[in-house]
Amino acid sequence: MKNKKNIILLGATGSIGESSLRLLRKNKEKFNLVGVSAHNNTELLSKIVNEFDVPNVVLSNPKNAKSYYGKSELNIGHSSLIELAKISCDIVISGIIGLSGLHPAFAAISVGNNLAIANKETLVSGGKFFVQKSHEKKVKILPVDSEHSAIFQCLEKNNICNVDFITLTASGGPFLNMPIENFRNIKPEHAIKHPVWKMGQKISVDSATMFNKALEIIEASVLFNIKSDKIEVTIHPEHIIHGLVHYKDGSVLANLGFPDMITPLSVALNWPTRLNLNLKKLSLNKISNLSFFEPDFKKFPGLKLGWEVLQNPNYSPVILNASNEIAVDAFLKNKVKFTDIYNIVYETLNVCKISVPKNIDDIIEIDRTTRMVSLDLIKRKFQK
Repeated sequence: MKNKKNIILLGATGSIGESSLRLLRKNKEKFNLVGVSAHNNTELLSKIVNEFDVPNVVLSNPKNAKSYYGKSELNIGHSSLIELAKISCDIVISGIIGLSGLHPAFAAISVGNNLAIANKETLVSGGKFFVQKSHEKKVKILPVDSEHSAIFQCLEKNNICNVDFITLTASGGPFLNMPIENFRNIKPEHAIKHPVWKMGQKISVDSATMFNKALEIIEASVLFNIKSDKIEVTIHPEHIIHGLVHYKDGSVLANLGFPDMITPLSVALNWPTRLNLNLKKLSLNKISNLSFFEPDFKKFPGLKLGWEVLQNPNYSPVILNASNEIAVDAFLKNKVKFTDIYNIVYETLNVCKISVPKNIDDIIEIDRTTRMVSLDLIKRKFQK
């Protein structure tokens, strides 16, 4: 029997971690979990370590370290997280939320590990460096986002010159049909209830504002080397079609499937082979309707920024990402209104002076400065 693939899972206690563990449980004969990390949740981390007999364990936040009871030794801190990602393996799954996943993900590919990435903020902020390093080390960066996985599966990499454009689909989030005049009254508890996917609070809010799709436009441009004017977004509430690749001869390849993160994860971990996941089968005869709409930029102005950041030399993806994280955090803490998220990001983009990062550390510094600017804007202009 072929050797098992060794897997390191960063962000094991989050939503991507949960889906990854579901996949590994069903395929224990194919995968060996050799490393896991968590940020705060020592209870769940301990259970994962004991269930999968994981030898390499990291808790990036030392606050809850005393409550860890896993059978393997616990390593603590961000530097330990980076060292975990450097352990030689077949693939590192990056499921860490936000820019805290930047250094460990980059460390993984820098030592020659393949990277399955669900952390869109990392590619949005540092995509150029990731692509360069992956080419240098001859490693794969495999997308786990359902939309980018769909494009990846439909894209004939050797015939990319034949591609006309791509389409990313969006569910539209929980407020697709809400009148725009009601948006100012949206509360955090409403915004985190996604109609299709089970996700963490931050990404659920990003879906509600459609900032997630703005980030995905940038991510798609980086991953597939496609210009922004060749990326289309359509609202597709049923979220059965995850992405489409349009070829110059009029042919269109689409990826369909029920919404479940375990499928794109299995694609990333097994490409180019496929696993038999025994999931619910998709039958077109049983689907009564698939609907598609143009995005409403008045209701979801944040979506436009995905294209604008790629086209405007005075805008930076790092600034977009950092300011959005700060704005969403302020909204979740009831400090600003839902409609202020876009205003905070837009103003930050126009206040921050653009500086082109030369390396990963520069990205961290631009990110840090941006957060200070956004926090100051919130304090002066937007706080309730």
